[in-house]
Amino acid sequence: MAYQALYRRLRPQRFEDVVGQEHIIRTLENQIESGRINHAYLFCGTRGTGKTTTAKIFARAINCIAEEGTKPCNQCRVCKDILRDTSVNVIEIDAASNNGVENVRTIIDEVKFPPTDCKYKVYIIDEVHMLSASAFNALLKTLEEPPEYAVFILATTDPQKMPVTVLSRCQRFDFHRISKETMTAVLKEYIAGEGADVTDDAVEYIAEVSDGAMRDALSILDQCISFYFDRQITAAEVREVTGAADTSVFFELMNVINDGDCGKAMDIIDKIVLQGRDIAQFINDIITHLRNLLLAISIGRESKALDYSKEYIDKLIRQGKALGYDYIISLINSFSQLSNSVKYSFSPRILLEVCVIKACDPVTSCDMGSVDKRLKEIEAALERGIPKAPRPEVTPTVKEEKKEEKPVVVEKAVPADIKNVINGWKKFVKSLDKGVLRSMLANVKPSYIDEDFLTLVCVNNGPKITIDNHLTEIKELLKSFFAKEFLVKTMTEEQYTARHIEKYGVGDEAVKVIVQDDFTKVFGDIVTFE
Repeated sequence: MAYQALYRRLRPQRFEDVVGQEHIIRTLENQIESGRINHAYLFCGTRGTGKTTTAKIFARAINCIAEEGTKPCNQCRVCKDILRDTSVNVIEIDAASNNGVENVRTIIDEVKFPPTDCKYKVYIIDEVHMLSASAFNALLKTLEEPPEYAVFILATTDPQKMPVTVLSRCQRFDFHRISKETMTAVLKEYIAGEGADVTDDAVEYIAEVSDGAMRDALSILDQCISFYFDRQITAAEVREVTGAADTSVFFELMNVINDGDCGKAMDIIDKIVLQGRDIAQFINDIITHLRNLLLAISIGRESKALDYSKEYIDKLIRQGKALGYDYIISLINSFSQLSNSVKYSFSPRILLEVCVIKACDPVTSCDMGSVDKRLKEIEAALERGIPKAPRPEVTPTVKEEKKEEKPVVVEKAVPADIKNVINGWKKFVKSLDKGVLRSMLANVKPSYIDEDFLTLVCVNNGPKITIDNHLTEIKELLKSFFAKEFLVKTMTEEQYTARHIEKYGVGDEAVKVIVQDDFTKVFGDIVTFE
């Protein structure tokens, strides 16, 4: 007989063999015992927690002819047919590959015929959330009012993707992730049955990386036994199989990141890559380590959330305090974003290196965690005492007689200079660098109306506010271009017209004409804008 994978060979065959789902098993057994079998069930939960396995056990239990109460005997012909997947009364459908409306119509046509040698006709639809919208609509009526002998068991990892109309027609059972303690105990029983030599730390690591999924744990265990069948399996061998790194690497990496040593951090990453470790898995392990550091300094040793040895937790607390609460949260955010980016990148190593370099140099980040770290470094430096910089040696040199530079005196502008500004305004604007200020000044009309002031007339109050904000800069530019120091003020066209009327008793809508009139009145000649 061909070799059968552990997760298939060790699949539970009775309710009591299902691990970590006591709340569901108790309810199903009560329903069988009281005869309150529902017509539609929804089994939802993460992968590898026993949804399909429980559905098959339930299908055998309600059809078993040995009458052993709430449990299938697995010995009668009905149970054996279901175990061999040859029963015409228990139909298992993979909705991932049979998700069209025509597949559901086949179910609707077949469900009309009663079971041949069983009490119930059971339909197990796996990954039911993959059904199309039209397929769900076709299934609704049958799911709501099926024949009395029909039972539908829908299994899914994503119940939120299912229509509410389907959810409301089913009894929902949520399968929990299997705890690390429970999984470790069960794995040790399986290992004893297989006659394998696996250390306790290796079993605990398998339970940890499987993330509550028994099927994943059995697959990892099966692979380890196949690779190292002739020797003892330790945690190091498990990490080798899963592509993970030793936990000491994460302590070392966090220490060099906290010290800001980019060179050593790059050496660690290079070593990880040369060992053939999976970078995505390495990033996830970093996030897990940071999570452990955060919990260690937040809740201490008493919580069950940190299921590690006392020595390991003490090590986490020491490093967590060295990094600091805010900086750990900042690192978790950075590496979590990196984990999402790596999925779609052709160069995950480069992304990891960039993220680590940023972490080593918090100056590149503006989050509170990085700022807090920089402040702590400054405080530590002040406590140690910052050494004084050595005085540079002064070599005697022959004194050279320096020529006294006479300061350049810029004369105050007079009305005649203002006239030059008005005539040369376009040349002045063109000499400026392109930008907002140049655009604004291009639409400004220079004029003369009061004393020795150069008045800049703006279309309305918006440009005037901008010009006012840059008035000092404009004065310097005028001084540089015309070699005169100007008194400058701004007005809107409306203000300028009102001032013109006040001074001369007449007004003009065209500002340019007003400016020319003013100079004609003052100097007796006409101003022309170049």
